[in-house]
This record gives sequence, structure tokens and C-alpha cells, in this order.
Amino acid sequence: MNVWSNWCSARGISQPIELFPYEQLDMLLSKFYGEVKKVNGADYEPESLRVMQAAIDRYLRDKDYGESIISSRQFHQSMKTLNAKAARLRQQGMGKRPNKAEALNQSEEELLWQNGSFGNHSPVALTNANFKCLSEQMGLRGRQDHYDAYVEDFILRKHDDGSESIVFNENPTKTRSGGLRVAKRITKQVMWSTDGGPRDPVKLFKLWLSKRPQPMRNQGPLYLTIIQRPKNDDVWYTKVRMGQNTIGKIMPRMTSSLESSTAKKLTNHSTRKTVVQKLKSAGQPRYKIKEITGHASEASLNDYDVISEEERRELSHIISGYKLITLPIFNLDNRQINELF
Repeated sequence: MNVWSNWCSARGISQPIELFPYEQLDMLLSKFYGEVKKVNGADYEPESLRVMQAAIDRYLRDKDYGESIISSRQFHQSMKTLNAKAARLRQQGMGKRPNKAEALNQSEEELLWQNGSFGNHSPVALTNANFKCLSEQMGLRGRQDHYDAYVEDFILRKHDDGSESIVFNENPTKTRSGGLRVAKRITKQVMWSTDGGPRDPVKLFKLWLSKRPQPMRNQGPLYLTIIQRPKNDDVWYTKVRMGQNTIGKIMPRMTSSLESSTAKKLTNHSTRKTVVQKLKSAGQPRYKIKEITGHASEASLNDYDVISEEERRELSHIISGYKLITLPIFNLDNRQINELF
């Protein structure tokens, strides 16, 4: 809504958007879609325009506005203007989403464990590992959710079978606004322990808290500034809250060592895409996936309906009529091996 508000202010329009009659708002939106640009004068991507439209529609819906600016015939002209502009921008080569974040594949994630980007051996690696776990298991998005999180939001539970879990009492986010009506997940966000090894998410989280200054091990902002060269092994973090910009660079910095990072767009949002792909590959239904990721609806997962590189290679082989031989070679005799080559 900020872009809309700024556009209106520049034109001396002060009336709240929800007070405009349908016909007048349709004309105003049509003008807005046609004129709106970035601060530097460049056009927005077609997808960004669609997001703006959805944000305005959601705002009006919360204000009990009678019609949807997306689906109602009352807003035919503004929709026509928006579609025409999006088509023109796509003809100019925009809309290909070159900056769209991509998911990590299994081999890339394993390499990050192997090269020490994830782990329990240093304050940086421990922060990286917990960033990954909290993004994937608790559905924390981008930088804002991580920055807003406090130690008090997480509860450690011990179970009769000896396992442990971390329960996250989430705060309202941009897709789950607060107030009288807070859209909560049906199930609590819970991260369970595994084998107690170096990659156990609960063990990593407990270790992370134990490395904080003593007065802040049970309270305060979850992300604290890293001591690059700790004087002792007891405290790895200062009492100063880690900045949003630093949190925003966690994923790009740790993935810079990957060869694929030169060809793939890897950002903090990549962790979100990674967990969706993991759960989809495991055959989990959408209603379960959205409970993990925190998406407001199953339709929100449409943007994640992309196939992995391995799946794309498999489809290419099918189209080519090529079948990859997967028989274990040690079960073949010499004659059969010679026939293969």
C-alpha cells in the first residue's frame, strides 16, 4: 500500500481509498496502473504490479469494501489497463523474473554441511545452521521474521520417549495480520529432535542459546551479533541485537562458496523454496505444506510449482527416448559388461 499512498500524495489525493465509489475508484486505479513507476523512474515488473493489485484488494476487503478490484466487473477498465501494461512490459522483455530466488538441491545443501557453512564448530556456522532450521521448520520468512523473533517465543519440551521438541509461538506476520482476527495456523510450529547428532535441529538450537551471554540465554532478541574471535568457548555472541541487513545477507554469504551460486539466485527466500520442494518430493499434500511454511492459503504455493533440475533432466531423457542404465554393474558377467560398452 505504500506505493499507492505515495502516488496519491504526489497528486494531492487525501481521501482514503475505501471511501471512493466503484466507478471513481476504477478510473483512479486505471490511472495508477498506467503511471506508477519506481523511484528511479523505471517500470515495475509485471509480477510486482500484480502484487500491488492484490495488496490493495486485500486492504479493501479488510475494510469491508463491497466489491473486489480483481474479480468484479465494476473494475473492468482498471483491469484492462493493468493487463495491457503487463503485456507491453512482457513484450519488452520484462517479467522473466531474473531475480527470482531458487531452491537449494540436496547435493548443494550437503556441501554446505561438508564445507563448514553449517555446523556447531563456530558462531557463524551455528547461526547459519539455526537460520536454516528455523526457516524450514518454523516457517520464518526472509529477514523480518528472524529479526522480530525473541527467545521467549520458543519453548523446549521433553517427551516421555526421550525426544525433545521446540515449540514456536508465532507473532502475526504480513500474511497473518493481528487485531481482533488473527489468522493462526491450525497446528503449532514444532521442531523435533532427531538422532542427537551434529545436525539435530533441537540440539543445534539449544547449543545456540547456550553460547549467548548469561543474562540473555532465556530472553531477548533471538539473533545477536557474532563475536568473530571469541575469547573463550562459553560465549560466542554479544548483547547487541543482530541487524536486519546482516540477517538478510546470511544465505547469500554462506552460498557464495557453491559453484552453482554463480548460476542460481540464492537468497534467504531460497530456504523457503527448499522446504517446499523437499515436502513436495516426499509426496506431502499442500494442506500440510502450508502449515509448515505459514502460507495463508494453498493457492499461495502455486509460485513454488517448479520442477527440480533432476526432474527436468528425467523429462528431457524421456523426450529423447533415452533410458539411463541403473543395473548394479557388479551383478553382470564379463560378456554383459562388454555389451554395455
